[in-house]
Amino acid sequence: MYARMDKPTKIYLSMCDESGRLSIPGLFTLFIDAASEHGTEIGLGMEDLAKKNLFWLAVKTKIQITERPALLEDVTISTWPEEPGRVGCNRYYALTAKERQLAVGKTEWAMIHKDSGKLAKLAEVYPEGLVHCPEKSCADPFLRPGKDFADGEEVGRCTVRSTDIDIGCHMNNAAYVRMLFGTFSCAELAARPIREVEIAYRKECREGEELTIRRKVRENSWELAVIKPTGETAATAHIVFA
Repeated sequence: MYARMDKPTKIYLSMCDESGRLSIPGLFTLFIDAASEHGTEIGLGMEDLAKKNLFWLAVKTKIQITERPALLEDVTISTWPEEPGRVGCNRYYALTAKERQLAVGKTEWAMIHKDSGKLAKLAEVYPEGLVHCPEKSCADPFLRPGKDFADGEEVGRCTVRSTDIDIGCHMNNAAYVRMLFGTFSCAELAARPIREVEIAYRKECREGEELTIRRKVRENSWELAVIKPTGETAATAHIVFA
């Protein structure tokens, strides 16, 4: 079985921002949904893992944007996992329209045992006979996110709602992205096109927690952190402007 999915789709209204183009939270959601669909196709979906008392864990995601497609534009989303390491692997993504490359990305994934919280050995879980695509659509390495945001500017607070919770009973990965980008105004998004976003997930968040978002402004980038009520950092993001 060749472990790659290429799926034609459209850019729907629910995915777009005020510009009428695919929003960055919408792009993250496209990639996450494609990973879920393709994982099920190759025997690594949520139900497959649940039978073994396992659960997918996203560690980091990086996306690089060349062009944001317009409302109702025809696009193709592609995704494929690399050959697994001992306890982790990358899954790659590409969004294209005809001959144009619009965006690429990758997520570092691991599997955990639900009861113990320990990492699973991927080679023991992956189905036999998978033929892995050698391409790396996003070859740049992940960053090492900063840990100390005590001196960062507080730019928002948000309570985790039921609509933010996923099948694992904690905050959905895409919900962090919506929360972070909610700290931007429409004017800021229009004035400073974003070319790269990287988010690292550190601590899970549960329904009812009040989270604080802090920001550090750099010359051509922003660093943001989602802080739990305990003071622990739940997630960090690095956003690079064009």
